[in-house]
Amino acid sequence: MGLFGSICSGISSFCSSVCSGVSSALSSAASWAGSALSSIACGIGNAICGIGSFASNLLKGLGIFKENDSEPEEWGDRAIQAEQQQIFPNQFDDFDDYLDALRNFELDPEKSKESNLEQKIFKGLEVAGRALEAKFNAPEGSMADVFVLHHSNPEYFTSERFQSLLSSGTSIVDIATYFEGRVGGAEALNIEDKLVDIDQNAHPEKDENISRHELYDAVDTSQNTLRNLGD
Repeated sequence: MGLFGSICSGISSFCSSVCSGVSSALSSAASWAGSALSSIACGIGNAICGIGSFASNLLKGLGIFKENDSEPEEWGDRAIQAEQQQIFPNQFDDFDDYLDALRNFELDPEKSKESNLEQKIFKGLEVAGRALEAKFNAPEGSMADVFVLHHSNPEYFTSERFQSLLSSGTSIVDIATYFEGRVGGAEALNIEDKLVDIDQNAHPEKDENISRHELYDAVDTSQNTLRNLGD
């Protein structure tokens, strides 16, 4: 289990604090997100709001969310209420069809009061993450690392950088394991070279050594942030 997975030993504290009420839908979100993202959601005040804004920009930039789509808070509210009416993603052949169903879902204002802002955003991140997984054919739960990486170093892991990373076909699992320091030797160098190449393609005017040293600094910053979260 790596740094992302060992931030907290489980999600029971998250489920008791943030997932109180509307427990079925949010327990599903917590199960998808894993312990790292769940810990961020329940332990750092408005951090989840910043991640929600990032997620919205990322998915709009990739064309998954439409420009006039709502923010993750409302996506989460819709998903929570939809599940209460037994509407689930696995009932649709295509995840885009599920997104359309949520767009057209009529919210009950009274039921919206049953969940708070953090709960709605957290559920919205599950919707966003699963949409990313569907678009890029990624393993279930893997896109939670996108949000954890952004939180660990928002200046480096911007929406624009992730648009480049995901569009390049680079594995988010590989990026996460590299930033955790769980790979070494030729494998680590191969991932590092990919990340530098992506940065060079996005910024051809930048010296390669600068791209590489920015990457090293980003690894240090991310690991320090996540270690502090786990303390």
